[in-house]
Amino acid sequence: MTSVAERLRERVRREGAIPFATFMAEALYGDGGYYRRAEWPVGARGDYVTGPALSPLLARATGRLLARLDRNLGATADFLEVGYGDGAHLAALAASEGGRRRLRGVDRAARPLPPPAEALSGLEAIAPRSLAGLIFSYELFDALPVHRLIGTGDGLAELWVGTAPDSGFAWEERPLSDPGLAALLGRAGVRLAPGQIADVTPAWERLYAELAARLGRGLLVTCDYGFAGGRLYDPRSRFHGTLACHRRHRLHRDALAWPGEQDLTAHVDFDLLRGAGETAGLTTLGFTSQALWLAACGLFADLAGASERQRHEAMALLDPEGMGTEIRVLVQGREIGTDGLFDLPLGFA
Repeated sequence: MTSVAERLRERVRREGAIPFATFMAEALYGDGGYYRRAEWPVGARGDYVTGPALSPLLARATGRLLARLDRNLGATADFLEVGYGDGAHLAALAASEGGRRRLRGVDRAARPLPPPAEALSGLEAIAPRSLAGLIFSYELFDALPVHRLIGTGDGLAELWVGTAPDSGFAWEERPLSDPGLAALLGRAGVRLAPGQIADVTPAWERLYAELAARLGRGLLVTCDYGFAGGRLYDPRSRFHGTLACHRRHRLHRDALAWPGEQDLTAHVDFDLLRGAGETAGLTTLGFTSQALWLAACGLFADLAGASERQRHEAMALLDPEGMGTEIRVLVQGREIGTDGLFDLPLGFA
């Protein structure tokens, strides 16, 4: 079987330069791509660590929120996790639920889930407005393939991927592959300075709208790296965009190296997600940090009498210098009151 890198080189030789979004999609989700490898790449033995892989405390907070939703809905809330990865969060949740709740998952690179959790073939398996409960994702949107837009003296161009003389890959500045990409920045009131890069994709809005369409009554909770648009495209702090790579627990910026063998990720524009949800009829209930979200869901109740290991795990989830503040949480709902759901106000960060 040909490697991801070989297939990409052959495609570029045959077709010419390709948008980075095409390169990223193949590197992450193509045959033999990063998220389709037999060995799951996330965790202490992988390339990076996420909240669900770090500690089951995150799932306990989710379970407590679901129990509160039961009272609010007057029925047992269903749970759907989109982009469940290796299923760590769903598995921990299933262990605490004892089979009394319907737990389902959808993932582009689907892996088996432990019973009673059910892996669905796709979102189309859920009818519009049929799910009463909680739709949840954790680092889903930051793994969607992005286009790299760059400011020029004449407006906007895009960074495409071509081949280098050493048989590697190289950036090429070309016109936009889709004229509609400019609107993603225009709606945020952003004008890129010459040489400034922004990593964007219309897939953020499309996928979020699909999730919102499935929710009948309940909550849509999105945990991810990102900011509201004004902060995301601030040239003082993110002049070179947000595209990042993780390999063997080392963060770097060479996104064209080792295709299929390293994680590729970009921060999410939460303004686009929020707008897509509100267009679909959802109400925005909060936009906060992971640390405040977990506190609002009762994480500290789990730390009473916790082991030293659990306390260290909690510190990592709440770390103000790490994922405690870098992971943002958007909470939207439909036909749901918030009385009794949270231990403290979610607020808007």
